[in-house]
Amino acid sequence: MRAILRKWDFVLAAALAAVGAYFLPADAVKEITTELIAFFSIQSAVILPAMIFTAGILKPDGLELSEAGRYYKALKSQMLFWVVLLGLDFVAVTAVIAGKAMQWTLTLPIPGSPDILDVSWVFPAILFFAGSLAILRTIPFVRGVLSLLDLNSEMTQKAIARRNRIEAEAKREKADSSPMALPEGYGEVVQEEFDSK
Repeated sequence: MRAILRKWDFVLAAALAAVGAYFLPADAVKEITTELIAFFSIQSAVILPAMIFTAGILKPDGLELSEAGRYYKALKSQMLFWVVLLGLDFVAVTAVIAGKAMQWTLTLPIPGSPDILDVSWVFPAILFFAGSLAILRTIPFVRGVLSLLDLNSEMTQKAIARRNRIEAEAKREKADSSPMALPEGYGEVVQEEFDSK
């Protein structure tokens, strides 16, 4: 049961696809294909910069080896999420284009029978599943971008702290810790002049 709850978006998308394919006609989306393609293209255009940012965020400055390994695993998981989301957009757009090209009709001959099998529901089922899953995963997408912001801030703070520590150590090394040697008779002249007045 816990596994199902963790994959609630997958289960909901499958249910939406089944309900949509069963109750709606196969060509229910034929009037909005351009809008659907535009929507999924915009979503893909937003995902690509996030993928590029994720790939380049890990910088060695200020990180310990164990931290770098932990960040790498987290970033790889985030990158896989982006790739799946991008793939869902591509699948949804492909279903729209293929359905439109075939006029939302797909029939298969049944071997040894004069009847044909109507499988026109395949296009909308794929579209409804991939599209709804991509939309449902938009919320985790935003959370992922915010987590990248937090990670970038944390790594920047560590890099600044490391740089400040190195600069402070360099200043300490340059500083002369030996006591200052005063010249012979230093201060006596001033005292004599003061006494003469």
